[in-house]
Amino acid sequence: MNKSNLETNTRWNSFYKFAAIASLLIVLVGLVDIVTSMLGGEVQENSAVNIVDWFILFQTNRLAALGNLGLFNILTLSLGIPLYLALFNIHRQTQPAFGILAFVLFVMGTGVYISSNSVFSMLALSDQYAVATEVQKPLLEAAGRALLAQGADLTPGTFMGFFFTQTAAMLMAFVLLQGGVFSKITAWLGVAGFGLMLIFFFIAAFMPDQFVTALMISAPGGLLLMAYQILLARRLFQLAR
Repeated sequence: MNKSNLETNTRWNSFYKFAAIASLLIVLVGLVDIVTSMLGGEVQENSAVNIVDWFILFQTNRLAALGNLGLFNILTLSLGIPLYLALFNIHRQTQPAFGILAFVLFVMGTGVYISSNSVFSMLALSDQYAVATEVQKPLLEAAGRALLAQGADLTPGTFMGFFFTQTAAMLMAFVLLQGGVFSKITAWLGVAGFGLMLIFFFIAAFMPDQFVTALMISAPGGLLLMAYQILLARRLFQLAR
């Protein structure tokens, strides 16, 4: 192996450590999301919450409001970008086409989700609502309803971002299954977990009356994906050495 290849491998080894840390942070963000949801009171579909209640939640429990509107999903998807780049590089010799397709789909889906999500716009609007006059409040409420229709989390407005990212994640799990670098257990955990989460996102977005059923599907999916991310991180740390 020449000097150039050695330097290239060393740089990627450092990046694998970074990707492994990102994978563990995804688990941490997921745990924070679960705790925040439990402390936020009764769980209900976002489409059932009226705009005034959203403004009140932002003022009384800002973290819960941010979480319910997708802040933790934004963090998770953003952390996934370096992870998927690392996974593509690991499999660029054995599964180059499907690896790059999974990475591109994931980045595209993340961009679609973040651009359609209304969490930060709602945060700004709620702050305005808190100091608004009675004359201004109806206008702010109308603006808030428009934002929620465009990009409330787990609604049709944000579904395409989830569809692309979860499809990309399942595809990358199949790349892992064929690549031989990660264990088959790791790969199948990813396939099953992302498959369940895709079903959850579909039901939550288009069948809100079945939201409780969707949550029952997401619970095992989330646990499978936490195990998947931990095993990914473990193997990435090994590859980095």
